[in-house]
Amino acid sequence: MKLETAKSLLLIILIGTSLILTFGMWNYRAEYEPLSDVESIDEADLGGEPSEVSDVLKPTDVVFKMNGQFFAYKDPADSMEFFEDIQQWELTDIQNSDLEEDREPGAEVEIIFPTEVPLSLFDNILNVENTLTGNTNFYVDRFYIVLQEDEETLNVRFVSNDEEQMVEADIQSMSDYDNLLTIFGELTEEEYEERQLLTETDRNIYIPSGKKTLTSYTYTFDTIPAVNVRNIMFPNPNLVNISESAPGSIMYRTDNRQLNISGYGMKFIDVAERNNDPTDNSILQQSLNNINGHAGFTDDYRLEGFTDDSIAFRLFHFHYPVINNSYMDLSIIYQEWQNDQLSVYNRSLISLETVVNTSSIELRDSNEIMDSIQQNENEADIQDVKIAYRLTIESDDNGDYVLLEPNWYQRINNSWSIVPEPNTDTQQTIEGGS
Repeated sequence: MKLETAKSLLLIILIGTSLILTFGMWNYRAEYEPLSDVESIDEADLGGEPSEVSDVLKPTDVVFKMNGQFFAYKDPADSMEFFEDIQQWELTDIQNSDLEEDREPGAEVEIIFPTEVPLSLFDNILNVENTLTGNTNFYVDRFYIVLQEDEETLNVRFVSNDEEQMVEADIQSMSDYDNLLTIFGELTEEEYEERQLLTETDRNIYIPSGKKTLTSYTYTFDTIPAVNVRNIMFPNPNLVNISESAPGSIMYRTDNRQLNISGYGMKFIDVAERNNDPTDNSILQQSLNNINGHAGFTDDYRLEGFTDDSIAFRLFHFHYPVINNSYMDLSIIYQEWQNDQLSVYNRSLISLETVVNTSSIELRDSNEIMDSIQQNENEADIQDVKIAYRLTIESDDNGDYVLLEPNWYQRINNSWSIVPEPNTDTQQTIEGGS
């Protein structure tokens, strides 16, 4: 009897314990919740600095033209400093004007940008008395500052790329006029170099004369953690599937989004159905807002080009463009947009840190570059010729490094490649005749 009583009491205790545990499980609340959109973005960034239109829209060349000769600063840093001075000059009396087909060439400055942009963007980078936004469908890739010695003033001219429109403005400041006049009197001094004009290309391209020696750099670099990128690119990182196909290659995926991180770069795509509502912002402003939202300008990135639905920013180093034509292009930030929604985002995930080695490299003579270009059957299609830094990843026992080596590059169909060596046989024919 006592044994039966003990069994009954034990059974009651077990049943009671079970009920208490069950009740506890029903009422238990986890101390974490899935990250919301705002939390996932605010808590992760790439560690860069905010950029405005004036930070990314900068000229790639400043050329002084006088008496049929062309000059520029030897050091592009001096060109940028001069352009920053121009940004302070006040443009007044802005008006539409007729094109002057037979205008006599005088002393003028040609400020050249890497791509054509709406005239209205110059409201953001120049000191204009009145807005330039009234001129629609007006695109320029350069503007001119003309030295008018009779009136002792400066005349600024924006000519549309289709050469159908021109907008003029004046700079009345006597000190600004005197500063530019002084520069034109110093063009033969050491800090300037002569330029040669490519005559068969669609746009004016100026090549530095003679030989140049530049420095090659080896850098250590920081890598942005993959989890930071995941938290930025996915509204709810807790619901993301992850796979690793090879060491250092990670794939994050949901039903609509895919992020591939490999070789120090990333490729992101979002195939979700889009709304058809138009956006009031330009693609440049959309992209700036998006990248600034996660501190994505981790180095000196500048506008390379854009269309209605895509945009690219190129890395610069000491005011020279950086080229890296690998699958994960480490020199470009590239985005595609559908209305106001990001659909493609490719970029580098490295940030240059410390210089660990340098060396001097003598580049090919400009005459050799001119010869090579003139032998190109597609010379008219060349969009630009520049000295640029080739970026590669090098390794040794201490780890990986970024190597930046200067070379001559040409841009054809929006793609950069090293200017090839000239064909010697062809060059002999050109020089000797037939």
